[in-house]
Formats: sequence, structure tokens, C-alpha cells
Amino acid sequence: MVASASIVATTTAPVAENKPSGNGFAINLWILGYWIWNGITTQPGDANFVQGSSGQIIKLTSTYKPKPWIGSNDNDVTGVQTRIYRNGGWSNLNEAKVDISKTTPSANISVDLGTALPSGTYYLQFAVKYSNNTTAYSQMIRVTIVPEPVSATDMDPKPDRPTLFWGESTGIHANLIPGESTANVTWTQPNNQYGSLAVTTGSSTQFQSTQDNNNSIVPLMKNPSGLKVVVPVTATNHDGSQVHKDASVTVGGLLPTEAIRGHSFSYTPESYQDIVFPEGSTQSYQWTVYDANYNKISSTSGMVLNEKEFSWGNVKQPPVRDHYYLQLDIKVKTSAGDAVWRSNYAPLKVNDPQVRLIAVPNLRFAKFVNGAAVAPTVRDFLQPTGLTLSYFPLAGQTGKNTFDGNNSGFLAVQTQGPKWSLSVSASTFVHETNVALATTPTLTLGLPSSNVSVPANGTPVVLFTNQTGDLTYTFYNNTRLQIPKTGSILAGRYQSQLTWTLTQAP
Repeated sequence: MVASASIVATTTAPVAENKPSGNGFAINLWILGYWIWNGITTQPGDANFVQGSSGQIIKLTSTYKPKPWIGSNDNDVTGVQTRIYRNGGWSNLNEAKVDISKTTPSANISVDLGTALPSGTYYLQFAVKYSNNTTAYSQMIRVTIVPEPVSATDMDPKPDRPTLFWGESTGIHANLIPGESTANVTWTQPNNQYGSLAVTTGSSTQFQSTQDNNNSIVPLMKNPSGLKVVVPVTATNHDGSQVHKDASVTVGGLLPTEAIRGHSFSYTPESYQDIVFPEGSTQSYQWTVYDANYNKISSTSGMVLNEKEFSWGNVKQPPVRDHYYLQLDIKVKTSAGDAVWRSNYAPLKVNDPQVRLIAVPNLRFAKFVNGAAVAPTVRDFLQPTGLTLSYFPLAGQTGKNTFDGNNSGFLAVQTQGPKWSLSVSASTFVHETNVALATTPTLTLGLPSSNVSVPANGTPVVLFTNQTGDLTYTFYNNTRLQIPKTGSILAGRYQSQLTWTLTQAP
């Protein structure tokens, strides 16, 4: 009698059997060799395979450093255990065959799952064991076995961290479309000056950017926005058709920015977000400022150079052209030694302080009767003393010509330091039929500290002189338009063009 047992896959992701360990790190200390923090440096990726096919291989990479002598306790990889979730629980995948290729500082691990798994979805976790009796647990991955090949129609390759500092690494994932595709994925190594990939096959790989050795990468650091590294990836389907895409990582970490001469300035790199340091390490930060010719600035008064955020209390005029360069070194301190992650040289452009006129109003005038705005009559213009109209805002009011007036009576000036003066002129009032008004009205602007009269004949009138701060002001109904007596008036709308002139005071 033969007893049989079915293997049941799962459709619901379980909790990983073991909490995934922190990433492994291998930092080149050059003369001292590699400092190793045991762990997985390239995590395994989700995979899809055709039932019964050969080559059902999962790849991952671990740190590795051989024992220097017998009996020593170092960072050798001694074995890999494959755990699979099926039949509602975790168990060993005994048929898995492990191949480990060791070259300091990495061990490339290939796990062949065999051909016995039936169609379905499985979850796997790998345990990498080291000679110092520690174990690193991988991320849990999903493996889908399908009865027939599924072709890839597209890919969307993306890195975990799109921006790195020099010396830092990141995972890159092919992201096949559709997600259940069984296409084989291969990666092409980038220019070896920029860094290298840990593995070149599989749905995921790890890019390690070049680590500086005595200023060896300074030419690569002279990219204002960082150096874009392109990593080609190819998905090959069972019928030989292929999909080609490029992943990219920008190495540098800093972006061009701008400051205002005579003002304070601070800068925190966006690339700090989601940065991962070796477990147990400490970090220190050192900023350096260079002129436009890459000469180090020796006068650093008012600068904060040893914090995560760069700051400068009073930005000075650059000695060469219109910019400086900022450069950041992050020292990663470990028990075995120190390594340095370096940024690019990012331009800090210094602008002269300016003043800006950021809002001017459209002014609408009407006669008020019992608190209500009404249109004046021809008889009103025949009064011996003329007619005085009051301002009131009107939504939707537009100028005769194209300009940026607002309909809320708002006037605003913004200064970055210099003193300023503001004047305004009002053109002759013109009827909508293009007939000029036969008399010259006077516009009285109700300002914060005084009322200023502006004749509607194009004459500029100064409103503010040698002001030192910003201005924000809203006109109210104490702003009026006085129209002298006239018998020559047409029914309809008259309009004058206001010209606001902002000047920087000496």
C-alpha cells in the first residue's frame, strides 16, 4: 500500500517565520581590508516559474570574509537553509540545492528549488549561517508556480533608493508586467567606474556605488545634480521575445540650490530620506564649501559645517562668479574602522537681494445711496462740486489690457533686504467706445498713514519712499474718485489704466 500526501499552496501571505535581519554591509577600509557586518546585501526577489521546468533558481547575496586561520571566528558563510510555507505551516524545502560562490566581500548564493512544486503560490524565507554562530534571515518572498509560461509585455525597473551617496548601495527590482510573468531577467553591469551589480540574473539585484579611495572619485563628484548611472535590464520570454528597459540610480546626494546674499540659508538633502546605515554604526557629518573653481573657502564664519543640516547665518558674495559648491562627507564609524560616504559638488547660487511687486488691485468706483452701490446718472455729473465716487470690490472685474490686477483691493510688496519706493500713475479715463472723458478726475488712495491724490492724466505720484520691510495692504471705501463737473458724459463705463512702479531705493 502506498500512502500519498498532497501539497497545498496558499493564496494569503503568512507572517515571516523569522523577523528579517538588518542589511549586511561590507565597507572597504582599504589598508585595513573590509569591515564586515554580517547580513544579506542583496535580498531575494519574488519569482514565477513554470511547473516542472528546470532552472527554478532564487539568488541572493551575503557578506563574506574568509577565516584568516583555522579556529578563528570570522565572517565565513557556512550554509543556507530554505524554509517554505505550505500546507498551512513552515517547513524545510529539503529538495532545494544551494550553491555558494565566495569572493571577498560577498558570497553569491543560488538556491535551486527543484522541479517538484505543483502549481500555486508559495512563500519562502532563507537563513544564512555564519562561522561566528550568527544567522541572517532574508525578507520573505513569494514564488508562484504556473502551469504554462507567461510572457512579459513590459517592465518598470526601479531602485529602492533612487539617489545615493558615493559608497552607498541599493536594491533594484525589475517589476515584470504582468506580475506573474515567467520571463528570465538579466542585468547588464554599468560602467565599472561608477559601481557594480552583485548579481546579473534574477528579478532583483544590488547596485554598489564606488567608494572613494584618497579622492579617486573626485572627477565623478563634479556633477551638479549627481551622476546618473544607467543599468540596462532584459526580460527574455519562453518564445525568445524580449523586453528591454533601463533602471537608473543617481549617485551624489545633493541638488543645486540658491541663496540670497546677506540672508540666512539652510539646506537638508532630500536624499537623507530612507537612508540605511550599518547596524551599530554612528555617523558624523562634515560639509565643505568651495568657490566656483573648486577651491576650498577658508573663511567659514557663520557657517555650521558639522551637522546634518548645512546652515549659513549671513551668505557672502562668492569670490568667483555667482556661486559656491557644497560638498558633504558622511563618516560611518564602526568598531572595526571608519568609512566615508561622499556627495557630489552641488552649486549654491547666490542671488542679489531684490524687491518685488507681487499684487496690485483693480479699483471699481460707484455712487453709494443708503449704503448700496448704484450707477451714477448724467445729472450727478452736473453738480457744481462734481461727483465723488467710492471704491468697492467687484468679483470678475477685468482690465482693458492684459495685466495682473486682483479684485480684492490687495496691494503687496515683498523685499529681500533693499529699501524700496512705490509710485503710481493713472491714465486719462476713456469710455468703452474709446471717447476720452472731457475732464480730469482725481483718484484719492486711502493708504495706511495718509491719503494720496493721483490725477488721472498720467502723472506719476510717489506713494511710499525708502521703505525697509514688506507691504501688505487692502484698500477700503476711503479710496475715492472725484470727478469735476462736466456736461459731456456718455452712458456706460469709463476706465483708466493704473501703472504701478516699484524701484529699489539707493
